[in-house]
Amino acid sequence: MSARIALMGSGETAPSMVKVHRALLDSLGDKPRAVLIDTTYGFQENADELTEKAQDFFAESLVTSLGVATLRRAKDATALEVTRFRRELEAANYIFAGPGSPSYALGNLHQVGAGKILQDQLSRDATLCFASAAAVTTGRWSIPVYEIYKVGADPEWQDGLDLLSVFGIEAAVVPHFDNHEGATHDTRFCYIGDRRLRMLEAQLPDGVPIIGIDEHTCVTIDDDGNVEVLGKGVLTIRRDGVAKEFPSGSVLTVEALGLSNRAPTRQNPVSDGADSGLERFRTALVAFDAERAMQELAAAVSGDQRDDALTMIGELDAVLTDGFVDRRALLNPLVELIIELRASARSSKDFATSDRIRDGVAACGIIFEDSADGTTWRFASSD
Repeated sequence: MSARIALMGSGETAPSMVKVHRALLDSLGDKPRAVLIDTTYGFQENADELTEKAQDFFAESLVTSLGVATLRRAKDATALEVTRFRRELEAANYIFAGPGSPSYALGNLHQVGAGKILQDQLSRDATLCFASAAAVTTGRWSIPVYEIYKVGADPEWQDGLDLLSVFGIEAAVVPHFDNHEGATHDTRFCYIGDRRLRMLEAQLPDGVPIIGIDEHTCVTIDDDGNVEVLGKGVLTIRRDGVAKEFPSGSVLTVEALGLSNRAPTRQNPVSDGADSGLERFRTALVAFDAERAMQELAAAVSGDQRDDALTMIGELDAVLTDGFVDRRALLNPLVELIIELRASARSSKDFATSDRIRDGVAACGIIFEDSADGTTWRFASSD
């Protein structure tokens, strides 16, 4: 397997894209783990309907289950919801996103560091399939389509997720490149028309390309530098107003297209520790499996894995703050075990370890209070 990004100009759940999705899923082997990012359309009143439509498409046309990484409004999301969103992305090897608003998506995804997670997933040989509004976000620069087309804002670029950097590409991506819905006015180039595209183009560094993708068309790029055009339309590479088209069926390379204009940022990630206690703890937390999470935390404490244990306590505290369960009732057995281990260290005159345990849990909001009768604990806050 290799990292791959598929950019669709439109029609991501139309019959014309079934064969494309199928080929992408098949390339992942027997266990594709597909997930939908709902952020692009999270502001829309019909967001639930759009999610259901995508899931039905995957179930009926692709015979594949589609999970949901939900982040509809980052500033209102709880710590648990953000954790679940990140974990859904990290567990997936087929990440799908589609219509909505590029600027709305970027504003929310940047807040939770989603760009880095998606780049890391590409480095782990995942496939990202981003269509329409989501495709706009994949480049170094992104068009705020709604603001320009609907509100009349001056044409200016936004910072994209820069996912193409993994493949050594610094560019802007423009789907709906051949749109003609305007009839009497120019709605090509993702609805903004040629005049405003030229204004944006003038703001790009010299030689930086615009990757234009027609509607019902898909362009795939993999980390071997291969580029393929699929679907009904063409791929357009445009530089300084000069465009060159490549029809469906074209098999090309990043280098031949002149897209290789930076060092690839793909890295060989250090083992993600999928079988580690910390990862099992996080998986249990996201699944609301409190008992399993506590087992992993207790194992880390008793197994002298102090750094992992402190990380778990911090993450658990963030989740409990969101009202997951009664914080004290859930934490008490574990904290009592930590108190016992600290007492053992003190009796062995290992005061360095004793102090490290005390300071570590204090950093997580738990205060130890020593007295002649023993040690008790409380939360640093008023509760």
